Amino acid sequence: MNTLVNLPKTKRGQATLDRICSSAEQLFFKKGYHATSINDITYKAKVAPGTFYIYFTDKVSVYKYLLISYSHAIRMNIAKDVKGVHSRKEAERIGLKSFLTFIKEHPHVYNIIWESLYIDKKLFIEYYTEFAQYYIEHIQRAQAEGQMRDHDPEVVAYLLMGVSNFIGLNWIMFKETTEFDDVVDKVIKALDEGLF
Repeated sequence: MNTLVNLPKTKRGQATLDRICSSAEQLFFKKGYHATSINDITYKAKVAPGTFYIYFTDKVSVYKYLLISYSHAIRMNIAKDVKGVHSRKEAERIGLKSFLTFIKEHPHVYNIIWESLYIDKKLFIEYYTEFAQYYIEHIQRAQAEGQMRDHDPEVVAYLLMGVSNFIGLNWIMFKETTEFDDVVDKVIKALDEGLF
């Protein structure tokens, strides 16, 4: 991440970087990446246009920085919520609820992540393949412990990521649900019992 951003050394610098990122995030969500200029970002952040270049070399750098930040935040949020849980099935239940709660609190994340497909397909691929790699490691560990059946870990990772993504789209973006326990329990029941 450090190659994308020149990290500040002071609290004031961090506050400025945070304002730039928050402004970029809001504008990318509202207007989209292509319709947002660096001047738009700096105007909204209330910083001089040149200040942007202290931290980022170009607009795509701040976009990539946000994508990496989301991936890290989602994974850390889930890890915090499943800490100390030894059952993989329970970890999946808690992890799905954690993901849904995170997306509910940060609805812009979906828009910005999925728009990356149209900005630079490589960004979109990297986002999901890196997330999947993290997931695969946990699946392999659960399989080695006999907690999950011995299916291809990569297939299982993308299957579970797909479930999370589209459950999130339907219940958060489409239906704007605020309570997730019922749908999470139904997902885990379907996974546990199997579909066929």
